[in-house]
Amino acid sequence: MNTIETSSTRQEDDLALIGEFPCTQTQLRCWILDQLNPGNPALNVAVRWEIRGAFKAANVEAAFRKVIQRHEVLRTRLVERDGRPMQQVVEQIDFKMAEIDLRNVATEQRQKRILSIGEETAQAPFDLSKAGLFRASLLMVENDFGVLLITAHQSCFDGWSIRVLGREVGEIAAAIDAGRQAVLPELSLQYGDYALWQHEYLESYGFEMEKTFWREKLVGAPYFEVPPDHPRASVKTNHGDIVSVGQPLAFSERMDAAARKHRVSQYAYGAAIASVVLRRFTQAQTILFGSQVAGREHSDLENLIGVFINNLVLRFDFDADMSLADHIQSVRETVEAVLNHQKMPFNKLVELVNPVRDPSRNPLISVNFNLQKAFLEDHQYGSFQLISAPSQSPGVIYDLSFIMVGRPSGWRMSIEYNSDLFDAATVKTLLALWQETYEIALENPDMLLSALSVPARKASVPAVIDEHSSPVEQLLKSHASLSDAAVIERDGRTYAFVTPNADLSEPLDRLPGILMQYLAERLASDALPVGVSVLLALPKTEGGSVDRDKLRIPAPMVAAPQAAKSAPAEVQGFDGLQEKVAALGAIWSDLLNASSVGPQDDFFALGGHSLLALRMLSAVRARFGVKVNLETLFKEPTLGGFAAKIFDLPKPVSALPSPVVEARSNAWELVTCKAGSGGLTVYTLNHPFLFYRLANELPEAVSVYNVNMFNANLDDGLRGMAFGQIAKQVIEAMNIDDKAGPVAIVGLCVNGILAMEVTRQLRETGTDVKFTALIDAWAPGFVRSQPKLRQKLWKIERRTKRLHYFTRKLLSGRMSILPYLREFKLTLWLVQKFGVSGSEYTAEEAANASVTELLVAAARGYRAAQVKDERVILLRSEAQSSSARKLLFGWGDAIATTTPVLDINGWHEDSLTSDGIRQLATAVSEKLEQA
Repeated sequence: MNTIETSSTRQEDDLALIGEFPCTQTQLRCWILDQLNPGNPALNVAVRWEIRGAFKAANVEAAFRKVIQRHEVLRTRLVERDGRPMQQVVEQIDFKMAEIDLRNVATEQRQKRILSIGEETAQAPFDLSKAGLFRASLLMVENDFGVLLITAHQSCFDGWSIRVLGREVGEIAAAIDAGRQAVLPELSLQYGDYALWQHEYLESYGFEMEKTFWREKLVGAPYFEVPPDHPRASVKTNHGDIVSVGQPLAFSERMDAAARKHRVSQYAYGAAIASVVLRRFTQAQTILFGSQVAGREHSDLENLIGVFINNLVLRFDFDADMSLADHIQSVRETVEAVLNHQKMPFNKLVELVNPVRDPSRNPLISVNFNLQKAFLEDHQYGSFQLISAPSQSPGVIYDLSFIMVGRPSGWRMSIEYNSDLFDAATVKTLLALWQETYEIALENPDMLLSALSVPARKASVPAVIDEHSSPVEQLLKSHASLSDAAVIERDGRTYAFVTPNADLSEPLDRLPGILMQYLAERLASDALPVGVSVLLALPKTEGGSVDRDKLRIPAPMVAAPQAAKSAPAEVQGFDGLQEKVAALGAIWSDLLNASSVGPQDDFFALGGHSLLALRMLSAVRARFGVKVNLETLFKEPTLGGFAAKIFDLPKPVSALPSPVVEARSNAWELVTCKAGSGGLTVYTLNHPFLFYRLANELPEAVSVYNVNMFNANLDDGLRGMAFGQIAKQVIEAMNIDDKAGPVAIVGLCVNGILAMEVTRQLRETGTDVKFTALIDAWAPGFVRSQPKLRQKLWKIERRTKRLHYFTRKLLSGRMSILPYLREFKLTLWLVQKFGVSGSEYTAEEAANASVTELLVAAARGYRAAQVKDERVILLRSEAQSSSARKLLFGWGDAIATTTPVLDINGWHEDSLTSDGIRQLATAVSEKLEQA
């Protein structure tokens, strides 16, 4: 009997769409992992409930249908658009709950059958392109006892969702039983709304501040892992198992009391103990593990089903002289700091840290820790009760996961592990060590960490240790990837030689680096060898011991002299290879904003990340018609290696031709407003007709130029260009002579932001930039990082002031009625709808709007250098809130706290006419005189 039925039986093409949204970062990570391993069961969330009492299967199924209609995310599918995954919501799906009758199965066989079905349903894959990534089965065990097995994909469901689902299914089914209306909370938001908010947040100033914290915390951190019992496969596997032990209620009381005594949360206390366990087991000086937060900081999200969970990385640096109590306090500080910066999506964190990609390992973390209360509260709903029960693991994501779940019966401690890497005996040793460490911390928190014993661990690969063995050699011989090792010392230099296991799947060129990191985590720096060499076999004496006299320490590598540059080598026998690699290189260059890409260039070293990789793979599939996935890129991250793989070419990679990438033409042009007689020059950005007036107001000695892109074809590679690259093009258009005198940069609104980056780049090249003038220019993302209420009040203030300003201008005769009507969205729409002559944008206005839109999009992720620049002038038109003065337009440490904010008359662009332009000229002149 097939126990798994699809939730939706209709064809995907027949389903009516009601919305399309960007993927959240967690969904994006799920998509990427699914691309690496389609249908990966480790991405399934398996839930098991017991249902006891008087219930009707039909009403339970109807309750699930109602929940699916309430929560759009349960009617969602993930599709690819130009290399970018998007989530689509369909109007409805035909959900059907599978019903399996076990009442005729022998009593002693029922539990085994339940576990078997549970394992099957938990591991059955989902197709992310099919709407409704959710299924449920009801196993009827007795007339008044059933087991509900629920499986959902992580892209639409998290642990908190279990609680929401249980409450709603219970309430709805009970209401149907009683013939009444279900009492459910109103849903003011749907998951798509959250996706849009997160998309905005990631482009805000607030997100830029998150980056600073995580960069300081993790960039350069070692990759921590527990050495496995068995070699890793070349690609990560998800086969897993779990060992568990229940703790009595007395343990719960003792742990609660200890957490209160140390003034820490239960979670921080548990994280401290788990980190000590890993420290004792591995002797590593730095421990890193992952953990999850609910990610539902706003009350409107609490009643939603969806994936809001975020993975955080906790780093613990150990000091042997610390006591357990001291370490617990240190962990409290670490946890608090991380929680204060929990909005950094894990996917973005990987992009930021940019670790070496290894398809056999998770990025950043190999171990996970979670401590939480059971998600489903045991509760009576009408005539039946829903009870939480331990679920079965559909597959593992991490090498090891330490899990503590609090239930009414007490805490349950579990370690989920990758069974391809670890033996059950090793994990049971870890579980016992975890329990023991808890007991030590509860009984003797003042014990020094150095006094804790190190558990003996039997090596999986036998090693013979002779009298010459040093600590380095003993550690290497116990490493799971090696069959033998020898260490020699010559002229004060220690060097290691190793032979790998016959079944080792690790790339041999990575093995020395892995082993050096392994040793660095266990030995002092002065005890480390200067290097490690991999040999197929160690030389042996007639007696069978290592012949150390025949081992020679390699001479230090000396860089070969550079040969004169020559044309790329041709590869014979491959028609069109030059063109293919050139086209592939052009794709990489365009996505990575690199001027050129050579065969040895690494996609990730050039700034690539998983999302860019997906876009690149989509472009490759479309351009060359080849099947290619992320795993290929992870294994062959260089252009030459990747090209050889997808075009089915032999190595060596170095023989591949370098692609020729056409240089982009400069979109900016220089306009002379006034050639002055002196050495001072003012460059204005865009708005050429408005800034032309500035030239007439400044002293004759001052030259004034305008750099603009109003004649550029914005679709010619400009959209999507990095902000720094745009600034570089501006500087090229300026064509500043090396012997020229000092300059000043002036920009309005987003062009003011661009002026900041142009100034930074010019100063890096030695150009004397006397000052930068920013008119109505807020730091990117700052406004959106403010509380919603403050944003709303600012918007109301701006609209009111706008109405008053232009109405006064109309009534005073300085403005005619048609231009007045064009200043407001509603009246502009009306005059255009009725075809009023003169209501359309002029060519200049249309160009200005298009350029502004392009620059705003490019500036969203920009963050100015935090140099407290004292040579900045801020100018505020009547369009800006009075708060702008106090907040210094949100520029923070990018400018000095003493930066002046000068008021100018007029509304935004209108301020660059008459009075406003004269006020600007006065401010610029005074600054030039000071210079």
